[in-house]
Amino acid sequence: MSSHRRARTLATLAAGFVLVLTVPTAPATAAPTAPPAPLPTASSWVGGKDLIRTSVLTDLPAGVPKPKSPKAASWLVADLDSRSVLAGQRVHVPLAPASTLKIFTALALAPKLDPAKVYTGQDSDAAIDGTKVGIDPGSTYTVDDLLHGMMMSSGNDCANALGNLVGGKSKAIELMQQQALALGAFDTVPRTTSGLDAKGQVSSAYDLALAGSAAVQNKQLAAVMKTTAYAFPGIGNTLNKKRKRFQTQNHDRLLANYPGAIGVKNGYTVAARGSFVGAATRGGHTYLAVVLRAEGVTWKAVADLLDWAFANGERARPVGTLVKPGELTAKIGPAIGDGGQSLSAAGTASAGPNANGGSSNGNALRGALPAAQANLSKPITSTWAGKLLLAAAALALVVLAFVVGRRPLLARRGRSRAASGPMPTSRRSRPGPRTQLPGSGRHHT
Repeated sequence: MSSHRRARTLATLAAGFVLVLTVPTAPATAAPTAPPAPLPTASSWVGGKDLIRTSVLTDLPAGVPKPKSPKAASWLVADLDSRSVLAGQRVHVPLAPASTLKIFTALALAPKLDPAKVYTGQDSDAAIDGTKVGIDPGSTYTVDDLLHGMMMSSGNDCANALGNLVGGKSKAIELMQQQALALGAFDTVPRTTSGLDAKGQVSSAYDLALAGSAAVQNKQLAAVMKTTAYAFPGIGNTLNKKRKRFQTQNHDRLLANYPGAIGVKNGYTVAARGSFVGAATRGGHTYLAVVLRAEGVTWKAVADLLDWAFANGERARPVGTLVKPGELTAKIGPAIGDGGQSLSAAGTASAGPNANGGSSNGNALRGALPAAQANLSKPITSTWAGKLLLAAAALALVVLAFVVGRRPLLARRGRSRAASGPMPTSRRSRPGPRTQLPGSGRHHT
């Protein structure tokens, strides 16, 4: 091979080598991400038929901004003075509540127990999963100690201990279910006193708002929730001042960072994600916000909703209401044929526990009462008459659209005929009536 050819060959190879080095490589294909788990379907619309919707609910006059939707599957903001729901999304979708379920635990069990009653720690308290305050088997604690440990520091050991004090897990869950029914919280199904994930255990933003409202109005619990630090007993059997204690902190970050905060409870598990119920009072006015299955810093999400409420709440029109404790007794009782006696008895019923950890009486009520309540405020589209009416309205709209669409064509034909000469007879078109569809004025985005 001549030197000229060898030089040309080497030059070609070098150019190809440079080309290989400079051609960008295709980006690596990203691994497909699993789609988010589908959300359950709401089956209750306690507080207003619109609350079963999945869209963001607001009813705002001109000039009032919408609240910024938090990164949460479900959320709600309410005025606790008027008990108006001001905004929310998927408020009745049942979701795992994590430790916000402890609000129901406190409401159900605290009235049954003397705050000074002494409890001896058990192995089951110390062995429980998740956050613990530090109950020692064989050491003694008061009910007041346990309530502070559960509501302030989210101690699952304290929640377990309070359940033991009322007769064990099954009895405690029965009392919690009865409490939920009495509040009108039909979405709530407790399976634990702690809120640790359990099959079938759910609550909703609406129900947690009911529970949070009741908690901040309960003097005993309100005092516990506003405590920022508490000296919890260490190992020992005496309750005098000589016993060593260690300081526990309130996990409610809203309390330390939001002026006017008065509680209520935070929660988190890997499966449930973040949850938070927070309330605040300013200028004598109290608002409450809830987020469920939330991402990010949950107390800040609640703070944003409260900021919106304090700035705009008095001008926002309600999209629903928080029912008052016992309010549904009179409404639902006649629908189930007993004048409300079954619901009234739910607060004191002592039916035996079943396999699910709740009373058969409580579960029967929970199954019957929501259906009866739903019949009282069932959306028109859920009845046969309503469906026929909706179909007729849709057909009328189709006919109207067809007629309106035909007018330009008829007009063009008329002009064409006029250009070719007058018709023997003519019919003057009359404009059809204007049709204005009624609107509710509410924004569903």
